[in-house]
Amino acid sequence: MEPLNKNERSKGTLRFLALFVAGILIVLIPFYFLIRLPEKEQQVSSDQLNSLQGQLNFQKEFTIRMDSAMRMMDRYTNPGVDIDKLNADIGLILSEMDKSVGAEVNSSTGMYKSVINVLTELKKARSANLKNSADLTKALKDLADVQKELEKAKEKPSDSLEH
Repeated sequence: MEPLNKNERSKGTLRFLALFVAGILIVLIPFYFLIRLPEKEQQVSSDQLNSLQGQLNFQKEFTIRMDSAMRMMDRYTNPGVDIDKLNADIGLILSEMDKSVGAEVNSSTGMYKSVINVLTELKKARSANLKNSADLTKALKDLADVQKELEKAKEKPSDSLEH
């Protein structure tokens, strides 16, 4: 004996099963993404942290080089300093800074380039100042020599009048 409503029961069972699976999927899909979301957030946060740490390390290295260049520029005032060697050393540090800034691209690149330009101009100004100072010292020495010669010349006519 076969039931009379076998087709209806089969269709009803399939409908129930389809709706049951759809209901389960409606609940499970959000939970799946809810579970996966923290992993993605963690990955994004980790990438941002690594980027910020890289920028911080770059800033530290840049600051160390900048301080080194400034300390070297302060040596322009030391007596007996080899200007050519000092200029070469400072130029080397500034070129290293420029190369490192060229490799790094972020929102602060313009600021780093400006700092390098200011340090380069400061180096040129201090070097020119030192050269001008040396020229001034030489000119003052020449002036003192001329004044001594002038005083000697003034004394000679008075010496010849007394004899």
